[in-house]
Amino acid sequence: SLVDAGSISLFMSAWSRQYQLCREMGGAEANKHEDVGLPNITFDHPMFDMDGKRNDEQTSVPDEWTRLLPNKSSGENPFVENKANMTNETTDVSCTIYYRSREQIELLKNKSLAETHRQRKLQLEEQRGIHTPPYVSSNDALLGEVCKQLEATSVLLCMDWRPVLDRTTFFGYAVLFLYLDFPSASNVAVACRNILGWKGANGEGGCASTVRDANFVMWKMQNETKQGPTDLIWNSWTGLFNLHDQDYCNDNHGGDNFAEMECCPHDMLMSEQMCRARVDVARRGLSYAIVFPQPNRSVRVYFFGPREAGRSLQQLK
Repeated sequence: SLVDAGSISLFMSAWSRQYQLCREMGGAEANKHEDVGLPNITFDHPMFDMDGKRNDEQTSVPDEWTRLLPNKSSGENPFVENKANMTNETTDVSCTIYYRSREQIELLKNKSLAETHRQRKLQLEEQRGIHTPPYVSSNDALLGEVCKQLEATSVLLCMDWRPVLDRTTFFGYAVLFLYLDFPSASNVAVACRNILGWKGANGEGGCASTVRDANFVMWKMQNETKQGPTDLIWNSWTGLFNLHDQDYCNDNHGGDNFAEMECCPHDMLMSEQMCRARVDVARRGLSYAIVFPQPNRSVRVYFFGPREAGRSLQQLK
């Protein structure tokens, strides 16, 4: 479910202002309302724009789009408990939690690029059609580390579609699952960045990003039931929250009066309810990881999966 939080906040502000004016004027003057610019509130979900544009009416779909769907289109949203997502036996699962500092993440990023440059010197790049991006993101590097450890070559990457469709005021579930298939688990970080695209220096050049195409996102919404089997589901909340250490909070958001203190979160943990839901996913044979932000651009990673995979990830602690 989604709520257009931006429009609701505008409406409540306008209503509050009108109510305040009525109270201030009082008596007979209360009927003389001031125009406070009450906005025209509409809930414009992108799915509404797709009426008459269903899959069976599409004559051609770019190859770049279909590559982000599995070859075997079966299964549904992996978080939905149904026959398509159930296995014959319940998997014995475990939860592994580990921490990565900003320095450790930078080291992972540098290692990923160094490995690709080494391959380039061996002229493997031209043979395999691999390109070398100028950078990999922190999320790329963290994903690559887990995939290499688990020897995973397919991932369902959770993507927030709101910025692409200019719906940043929406609050709630707005996730697409991108199916990423890699030739090898050895350097997933660079392969992931090649699929997702990158920007060149000063915003010029670079590699076009299919996933940032609004038309692709609209098309992918109609194909969310085509998930198929995957080695890992990967999610990250690092782009949604900005955490600071306690010293920063004390210096910039402190005050003698509690009412004057601003909210300054410096830690983020997974709730028990959220943990239980991810354990249920892992019991159906799926591995799931989510990255939470920590102060100073560090992260905490939660992994839910088969106990054997959890033991393997213990080495990352």
